Amino acid sequence: MKYLRLLLKLVLGFVGLLVVAVVAIYLIRAFDSRSLRNLEPEHQMVFDAEFRNEKESETNWEAYLAVEDELYGELERSIIDKSRSGSFIDRYSSQSQMFPESFERNWNRSFELLAKSPRGVAILLHGLTDSPYSMRSTANLLVSQGYSVVAPRMPGHGFAVGGLRHASAEDWMAAVRIAVRHARELPGSEQSLAIVGYSNGGLLALDYALTCNDDETLQCPDHMVLMSPAISMSPATAIANWHAVVSWHPYFQKFAWLNILPEVDPFKYTSFPKRAGWEIYRLAKGTHHLLEDMARTARLPPILTFQSAVDNTVSARAVVDILYSHLAPGTSKLVVYDINRADTAIHLMNDPHRSPLDFFQERAPLGYTVNILSNRSHDSAAIAVYSLPPGAREYQLVDTELAWPAETYSLSHIALPFRPDDPLYGHAVVADLEMPRIMLGSLQPRGEAGVLQLTADYFLRARSNPFYWYQAAAIEEWLAER
Repeated sequence: MKYLRLLLKLVLGFVGLLVVAVVAIYLIRAFDSRSLRNLEPEHQMVFDAEFRNEKESETNWEAYLAVEDELYGELERSIIDKSRSGSFIDRYSSQSQMFPESFERNWNRSFELLAKSPRGVAILLHGLTDSPYSMRSTANLLVSQGYSVVAPRMPGHGFAVGGLRHASAEDWMAAVRIAVRHARELPGSEQSLAIVGYSNGGLLALDYALTCNDDETLQCPDHMVLMSPAISMSPATAIANWHAVVSWHPYFQKFAWLNILPEVDPFKYTSFPKRAGWEIYRLAKGTHHLLEDMARTARLPPILTFQSAVDNTVSARAVVDILYSHLAPGTSKLVVYDINRADTAIHLMNDPHRSPLDFFQERAPLGYTVNILSNRSHDSAAIAVYSLPPGAREYQLVDTELAWPAETYSLSHIALPFRPDDPLYGHAVVADLEMPRIMLGSLQPRGEAGVLQLTADYFLRARSNPFYWYQAAAIEEWLAER
């Protein structure tokens, strides 16, 4: 007993020290957050008109669009041109070239595009901190293939980043259902319903497909396309809401933010509230539980997924382990973009990632098709497609005309949906811009560290997909086969 009491004291002492250490680290980070940039009105904005899931039963598509009109009215009265610095790239200044209303369409709003002779309808779901702009190119692609598209703006997005602090996963899920009910009324919906989701939109698409059979007012998808779906997030998102313990106090209000940056992007927030990370974590955990229900996963439609082998935003491996391991055999396809393994690039990496070619071959035979875009050889930037069909153990090699751009060593999470000539995030010359403006994807500033308002990683990450046209062709082929 004596030794047992001693052991218990040691354990309790260790736990006590651990608790003290955790609390100390927490407080240090809370105090450190005070060194972040000052919060602007857009960070503190609370919208009265924003849609909440409790209003789903009384909200149709037209009412949802009316909410966005009210939101813009609130934004105009509270922020636009109010005490602005007149920055050339301030999204809240009407004189800025990044003012959303200066584009041919304010892509922060929900939109729909109707095909002339529709053979189907597609729901397009954007990612966290994004706007429907991220689905712009995909929408045009689908319309050209005979699909009318409905692209809802997720609550908390599109207007002021402060709104994202008050949006929930349930709000996003309700917005998806409203969009589907509207799509169900459009010509072509009786032929085919596709759902295309990017990042958090991919997770929302998956959640919807797993639950649509529970509501007879909903239509289940016939096929899905996912781009970098947020199947699993960083473990840090599990404690993302702990900031609320102290961030309610004005002294620590910046602790509610992962970063605070100037809002220079017209269609994507640059600042990030921790609450948003918590909501996507909750959504992902709920979806994982649904994926464990074999009766639900058996009803999932064929899925085409595009994923970068390296992705610091979402877990690339989780796409395989959590999603594709549950899919019906022989029906789905996974496209993986490898890193640039040319000798000139690979030697600059501090820890070159394991090749996906080895990863999948070790697991072969698979119940789905894997296409891996990787270097044809280590002395070349030329790209080949390594295809592993269901049941096969060896890759089929298909040469392409694709090649890694000289300055690119990998794709990034934010790059996949965007064309190289995107007028905002592209890096190619665009001759027919509606007005001259900075292309955020082509900025490559050089100079002394610590001078710029934006962080170095803002400029480092690829913002457009050099293999977009391969991706577009793959989507076209996928739809044609369905």
